[in-house]
Amino acid sequence: MLSAAMLHAPLTSGAQGSCRCSDARDLFTRYCAAQGAIKEWNRLIDRFRQEEKASGKVINATDGTNKDDVATCADEIINIHGQEGPGSRRARAITDRNCEITIKAAPNDCIRGVLMQHESWHKKVCEAHYRPDALWRSTANPFNYLAGMINRFSQMSIIDYMYEERTGYMLEADYTRTRLEELASECDEPKVIRPAQQGRSLTLQPCPTPDLSTYNDRQCKFK
Repeated sequence: MLSAAMLHAPLTSGAQGSCRCSDARDLFTRYCAAQGAIKEWNRLIDRFRQEEKASGKVINATDGTNKDDVATCADEIINIHGQEGPGSRRARAITDRNCEITIKAAPNDCIRGVLMQHESWHKKVCEAHYRPDALWRSTANPFNYLAGMINRFSQMSIIDYMYEERTGYMLEADYTRTRLEELASECDEPKVIRPAQQGRSLTLQPCPTPDLSTYNDRQCKFK
């Protein structure tokens, strides 16, 4: 499991994107998609915990197609939540095996900041894998050492992989909500931001409830 110190480590300064009123809807859709992703990762974590308990052994992230399967499940949910949002533009970024972040698509600096907030977390986890005292560096098993050099997921349990992904979306949800709160005082976006209620300075509109009736993939049944 990832350490608490790493979870609270400061992210890079590049994560601070400049957001305007015109970005509010994109931010809100990213926020809702992140919330949907968090729920799906929680569901998948519980599912694999049950499988590990039943089998009595840890499931590796690269056993069979586990990592790809769960990533597909979460991506489907994210896409469903994004499509149900009030309007957004496609954005995508990745952190490669060398711990380098690449922005694949970002409509503006605001959304680039959202992507960097998320990917900076993956970058920190990736860099921790390659530190000199990493457990996989033991040469007692040359195959494990070689596998660890090639792909960090080869030494990661499926649940630890899902924890990492869930944390990225938790940070993204917190970041997008903060950006929306900053815009609340200067923007008129009734479909996203509504007046204060019960003493709170800001209340976001509830995220749309997507139709999950078609979410029937063999590995990803929602219920």
